[in-house]
Amino acid sequence: MKRMLGAVLALAGGVALFFFVSRGMHHGRSFLGAEYDPSVPFRALGRDYPTDGFLLLGALWGFILGTWFIVTGDEGASKALQGGKSARLFMLNGLLLLSSLFVGYVGGRGGADPRAVAIFGVLALGQGVLGLILLLLALTERPKGFVSLAVGSVVWLGGTAAGVMVFMWGGA
Repeated sequence: MKRMLGAVLALAGGVALFFFVSRGMHHGRSFLGAEYDPSVPFRALGRDYPTDGFLLLGALWGFILGTWFIVTGDEGASKALQGGKSARLFMLNGLLLLSSLFVGYVGGRGGADPRAVAIFGVLALGQGVLGLILLLLALTERPKGFVSLAVGSVVWLGGTAAGVMVFMWGGA
């Protein structure tokens, strides 16, 4: 069942990628010249805010989670992943923190309404606080998920540092 869900998520990621590229080509048609340029959807990122950021992140998350579910397989095949549930939630929260910061960055770069960009800044702030709570829970749980805790710590600290730097430099 888990592999079936992974396949559905991977297909949903492919559909989100299709919509991102087609909408990006439409909104970036002012960038098109006589030659084909495959970077047009990425250069037009932010013109249709926040939809284009959500579609790109939906594609990335669909591929990441779909691949994860396909590789780990059913519950019987993932006996090594029994411990560290708080650490995995901590790592997932760190990735969501980076995703919120990315959508806010896309809006700031594209000149979107500052109130819309601020929503993602507040969301990232909430995920930073939740990450601190999840870090404390992950450090005290038995058995520990060392890999998820290490990767989650790097991701959470990087996202928090990026958010603090943006706020300190007046970008928020």
